[in-house]
Amino acid sequence: MENLKPMKNSIIYLAAALLSLSACKKGLMDKYEASKNSNSSTLAVKAEKMSDIKVPAGFKWELSRDVQIKISTTDNRFGNAIQKLMIYSANPAVGGVKLSEGALSSTSPFEAKINVANTITEFYLVKVAPDQSKIIEKVAINNNNVSATITATANVVLGKTASGPDCTTGCTTTINNASGSQSFSSGTKCLTGTAINISKLTISGTAIVRICGTGSINDVEFSSSSAQLIITATGHINFTQTVAVDEGTFTNYGILSTNINNNFNVNSTATFVNNGTCTFGKDFNPNGSSIITNNGSIEVASKLINSANCTFTNACKLIVHNDFQNNGTFYNYGYIRCDMETSILGGSNQVFKQYNGAMIYTNDIQVNGTITGIGTTSLIKVIDQSKGNNQGVVNGSQTYCDLNGIEALFNASITGGANQGCSLYIAVSACNPAGNGTIAITDTDGDGVSDASDCYPADPNKAFCNPYGTSTVAFEDLWPSKGDYDLNDVVVTYNYNVITNASNHVVRVEATYVLRATGGSFNNGFAVQFPINRSLVSGVTGATLEAGQTKAVLVIFNNMRAEMDVWNTIPTQASSPVRTYTVGFNITSGPLLSTFGLSGYNPFIWNGTTGFGRGYEIHLPGYLPTDLATANIFGTYDDATNISSGDTYVSKNGRFPWAINIPATFNYPIEKADINTAYLKFASWVSSGGTQYNDWYSNTTGYRNAAKIY
Repeated sequence: MENLKPMKNSIIYLAAALLSLSACKKGLMDKYEASKNSNSSTLAVKAEKMSDIKVPAGFKWELSRDVQIKISTTDNRFGNAIQKLMIYSANPAVGGVKLSEGALSSTSPFEAKINVANTITEFYLVKVAPDQSKIIEKVAINNNNVSATITATANVVLGKTASGPDCTTGCTTTINNASGSQSFSSGTKCLTGTAINISKLTISGTAIVRICGTGSINDVEFSSSSAQLIITATGHINFTQTVAVDEGTFTNYGILSTNINNNFNVNSTATFVNNGTCTFGKDFNPNGSSIITNNGSIEVASKLINSANCTFTNACKLIVHNDFQNNGTFYNYGYIRCDMETSILGGSNQVFKQYNGAMIYTNDIQVNGTITGIGTTSLIKVIDQSKGNNQGVVNGSQTYCDLNGIEALFNASITGGANQGCSLYIAVSACNPAGNGTIAITDTDGDGVSDASDCYPADPNKAFCNPYGTSTVAFEDLWPSKGDYDLNDVVVTYNYNVITNASNHVVRVEATYVLRATGGSFNNGFAVQFPINRSLVSGVTGATLEAGQTKAVLVIFNNMRAEMDVWNTIPTQASSPVRTYTVGFNITSGPLLSTFGLSGYNPFIWNGTTGFGRGYEIHLPGYLPTDLATANIFGTYDDATNISSGDTYVSKNGRFPWAINIPATFNYPIEKADINTAYLKFASWVSSGGTQYNDWYSNTTGYRNAAKIY
């Protein structure tokens, strides 16, 4: 072991000696400063060196963790046919990244294991049926597990979920089983119980009334533009006479109904938002300049007349059992059914637009104004009579279907991209119970996955693409001696595509590795160990399947100094181009995705310099060495590895690592700049045991010292 400390080692030990001397002056204790604001208390830790940080016992230096996933469905509309389940890091409509996908059916769940950043606390699930209709649900990650069942009518509105407030927090007053007259002018009043019986509810001033219980209200009066009435997700209220919302905001997350022959009127500048279920006993009348948004289900026993100057947005299901008339502005993103006549009136204030596969399903229609289709093709479906004057226009991305043929009474024009026909396919969904037409499901390779859902529609052995990345692994290369903690001796950014078949077994792995920095003079090699027996791997390209290993170990390069001339860690020096390695291999009789997982697997380097050798493997903390590691090096010098307990690759004094994995493209420190000085929240993250600043590597304001980042 005499050759353990050439080159950088002497520098490190000299630095350690100087640090020891300065301890007399500085005390070498952590500098904790509590920075408090009105909303939180955060422990801010400042450290000049990695060695200044007090690392909590058992801290694993992990910025991500494995999440076990099991998703079932009760959607048996397609028998036991394979449906596709996709998992996203956030709402896919606003930039969520796909993490995984695979097969799901009414009898077989989708299961996976995904290593995700600690900053991710929920997933979005997208179930795609063989006809390509989609259901989207948001699910929380609980104790690193996700378990959910998706129904055919999931509580989802076009990718949006709306749970709303409740009565457990934020209430200034809580009233159980409120009765008689109730009047509120300020604060947040929460009404609970199963026997609410209010004769008159008056809301004025800045009062907010939340109803979390069940019962009835005879009369309601809104007396302020700031007044709010909220029926929560657990609320169920029946109004026993006509409702008039004259100002303020009325929001429903639960169940709202009116008695038979009683109207629901929204007047003046009032706002009504439905995220739940509404059943109106007679007419629904938006008046004045009111604003209506339906994200759930509204059923009207008689007529719906949307008056001039009103704005009505239907994002889900609207059913009108008599006539539906639009005089104002109407945006349809969902489904409208009218059992009598739909009238689209003309006039300068009238607007009617359909978006992205929306649908009007009506017995009769009168088109005197303009109906415009936007986005993917929407449908107007007429059962009986089409009527309209020569001012009427159906245009844009729409199909017009009259089941018994367009009558002579129809003088409107179908133009500007719109067409006539009845074959347009509209999927049945939670918002659209009718749908339209049928779709031919093509499965070219016969693997049971429709071509539209199959990443490889012509290959029966491949079906789904599971992306992982982009992440970065950064190493110190002086193991078993401590390094200088600039974490730039070897920096590799990587991503994967793990390919599974129709039964969610892994059949192939494709990877891209980018060598970005080689901030050391050792001849370091880089490899990755995969959780699969070596004997099952074949067809390796772009790497070498290492001999003498039980598990599959792919060597990406043997000597970083032969790969990159310049270190790429000193800003004043010229840089070397990054080196990109494209790797692939096949797996025979591969494991399920829930076993193989999606992660960075087990990346490591070794010091191939003369005097060291292949056995000098450096892994992430908590990861095991491969069969070719030299066992008697463990526990020497600064290393505190305990193979039997799995507590590996941390130092004796302080539990410091030799590598760290960052779930992003990591902008590493410049040469000799301790990571603490480059990333200002790093020390706080470590000292808190990972509970604070687990996004310390992000480019958040105040997180970085740009002068010390390459």
